[in-house]
Amino acid sequence: MHPPGTKGGYPSTGGYTTGYSTGYSSGYSSGYSGQQMQQMQQMQQNQQMPPPVPPFSRPRPSYPPKHEHEYEEERRYGRGRERYHSREVAMRACFDMMRRRYNEMPADPAQNFPTHSELGKGKGAHPTGVPADILRVDYVDFRPQENAKDHRTFHYELVQDHDRPTPVFRRGQAFYMSLVTRERDFDCTRDNLYLNFYFGPNPSVPKRTRIVLPVTIQKEFSKAPQKWDCRIHAQDSRNLTLQVHIPATCPVGVWRCVVETATRNYPKARTQYRAPEDMFVIFNPFCRDDAVYMENDAQRSEFVMNDTGKVYLGGSKNTHGRPWVYGQFDDCVLPAACVLLEMSRLTHAERGNPVKVSRALCAMIQSSRNHRRDYEDTDGMLEPYYEDDHRGGQNPHLWTGSVKIIEEFLWQGATPVKFGHCWVMSALLTTFLRTLGMSARPTTVITSAHETQDTLTIDRYVDRFGDIIERGPGRDQPDAVWAFHTWCDVWMTRPDLPSGYSGWQALDPARSYFRDRYSNGCGPSSAEAVKKGDVGYSYETSALFSALNTFVRYFYEDDDSEWGYTHYRQYRFPMCRSIMTKAVGRHDDDGEGDCEDVTKTYKDMERSEPERFTVFNACRGMRKDHVYYDYQNQYLKQLFLLPPQDQGSYDVTFELVDPQRVAAGQSMTVTLQVHNNSSETRTVQATISTRSAFYTGVMGAHLKRVTGQFTLAGGQRDTLTLRLDASEYQDRLVDMGFIKVTASGFVNENKQSYIDEHDFQFEKPRMSIEVAECQVGQECTATFSFSNPLDVPLTDCFFSMEVGGACRPRTMRVNREVRPRETFTYTQTFVPRRSGDRRLVAAFTSRQLHDITGSRKLTIRD
Repeated sequence: MHPPGTKGGYPSTGGYTTGYSTGYSSGYSSGYSGQQMQQMQQMQQNQQMPPPVPPFSRPRPSYPPKHEHEYEEERRYGRGRERYHSREVAMRACFDMMRRRYNEMPADPAQNFPTHSELGKGKGAHPTGVPADILRVDYVDFRPQENAKDHRTFHYELVQDHDRPTPVFRRGQAFYMSLVTRERDFDCTRDNLYLNFYFGPNPSVPKRTRIVLPVTIQKEFSKAPQKWDCRIHAQDSRNLTLQVHIPATCPVGVWRCVVETATRNYPKARTQYRAPEDMFVIFNPFCRDDAVYMENDAQRSEFVMNDTGKVYLGGSKNTHGRPWVYGQFDDCVLPAACVLLEMSRLTHAERGNPVKVSRALCAMIQSSRNHRRDYEDTDGMLEPYYEDDHRGGQNPHLWTGSVKIIEEFLWQGATPVKFGHCWVMSALLTTFLRTLGMSARPTTVITSAHETQDTLTIDRYVDRFGDIIERGPGRDQPDAVWAFHTWCDVWMTRPDLPSGYSGWQALDPARSYFRDRYSNGCGPSSAEAVKKGDVGYSYETSALFSALNTFVRYFYEDDDSEWGYTHYRQYRFPMCRSIMTKAVGRHDDDGEGDCEDVTKTYKDMERSEPERFTVFNACRGMRKDHVYYDYQNQYLKQLFLLPPQDQGSYDVTFELVDPQRVAAGQSMTVTLQVHNNSSETRTVQATISTRSAFYTGVMGAHLKRVTGQFTLAGGQRDTLTLRLDASEYQDRLVDMGFIKVTASGFVNENKQSYIDEHDFQFEKPRMSIEVAECQVGQECTATFSFSNPLDVPLTDCFFSMEVGGACRPRTMRVNREVRPRETFTYTQTFVPRRSGDRRLVAAFTSRQLHDITGSRKLTIRD
């Protein structure tokens, strides 16, 4: 049994170990008297909870004992101690967050457990085995708040913590640290002084996860910029100020520092002082030598330093930006990012590579719902769920930012949080990439293909009534068309790829393209490679290319066909109608004036049809002139969506007029225009069908269908109109309020067939927010209001809000219904904890309506 506050005989807070050592540590011998040990145990028992223990911040023996179950884990999985290391990192991060939130140490110093270095003071405290005049360290100060100004990390709450500030350093820069000795000054002619920095459970000098820096008399850096270096900046009495350079290739994460001292006469007899604070090392987009360097200052400000933004959602005619609080500077976010890296099984030596780090984080966002992995500690952060019943978790539309998800993840002991959609996962990944110092943004494509089975085609089957058959006739087809899909872009250089493939890289945490059962996610895939169709480069580029460039094929039931279906001759349903993200330096609280179209980043809009066909075949591993699908020449023309004048004998023109923006609760009108371009009479049968739908393409209830038969003389026009009133849809909408509109037509004389579809979304009311003047530490009042646009009451109502960096997220149940057409008003008080320009984000959900959001900029005074 070990006394409280220790584990395996090693101190859990800053202090000394002594003995003969040339490795990581030499073991621990206390040298305390019996009375001192009883005093230490009593003080530990009296405190409310053990002191926070940063992940693996204690010295460890060079050859720690290995238990039998560890050997068994290595034989079965090849992991050994790393598995326990990742779980302990997670548990300590959870512990530290709870301490910061609720269990600060008592104000009375007598109640606080003293460090081992403090207990070691006094007569008889020095153990035997080392010279009596050996240099002893009193404490180490990383000067986190002073260094944060040069490292641009002052916004991190870990740095601003008044009680226990934690250093956050950007690699590629130097930082200052103070080393205070006890009895005498450091003398380079008499003492040996070493700074040891350790990373991970098995630090190694060749792997650059253990750094040993001798402190000499030199006043300038002498090593190459690619290496760690140390110099004496100033020396005053017993205070030694050192400057340490971190190379731009340093692994990112939690580093710990141990100071070793010895005398020149007895260099093997050393004492070790472990600094009680660990330090976080992150990427540096401000440093030219760093692979994540971004030159444009406005883009760095937007994609690294901005803690709020928008994620774009919706259909092609009703795209809107949902406000989101990334919260990358919150005190729980950076530790949680390190927890995910530990759980991802990415080796510590590879964590200096932004490609590997971003890929590991992407794989850890989505948890596996259907196939639980062998390792409980690699199950991901957020559980996906795309249906309407959110019992047992939170409705994804109630999330207002990433911090609440991360807090719940840590509160639950690093287990998955319920629930999330693709846009939530991408925003969450954006938070983790920004907190680690990488430029990142969520990016949304309108109309996206999923699960094309490497064919770059989506097959859609239509029944006799003009409705799309979900998952095909046998209900076994996995391919789908999503109304929109969101992924995350990250900026980095790609030395592993040919020239020109650096810049934005796509990461998709909501997809599972890996062929092994332990991984999720997709990317990073070069946007330029996707644009050119170079699918042989980088990770899962072919999957992203397929999502943006897949062709949709339609088949209708036909009794005369040998297999029961015949392909439609005409259709116009292009994939990837647009790709958008939030513009740099703009935020429109009342509209979409901050939207930027980045379609040209991912698609070559000037590529000719022969070139498209060549890329199409290359992605499928076929010759460029090989026709993979043996259909009529006219169908191949339609496959590439040629204009009407090239459609040969098909002389009847169909055009589905997309509905414009329609507010929820209003009537919607869909029109199919039919024009006979020939001089002969044509008999046309047309159908318009509507169904409620999820944005993932899953169908809901049937709403309304109209059919018509027209006999058109040469040159004559006619229309088929469907009007959908509010009473016909308002109690049957699902998820985000999408309606799948399908229009089809047949011409009897020339066997012409036509189909088109459209994803329509009703426009939701925008939440209005009014806030009085705000001051730190003073109660503020915010008033939220919107009008219920429906003729039915809103039930099961919930409300959530947060102020980025100033007020933690909260979710409340509204204990009443919102009456039909009522202007609903909700008042909430909050106490800001930090000053400055902030943004308040709020969301409202009910059983009948989701995704009612609003945001407002606040200026909080000191």
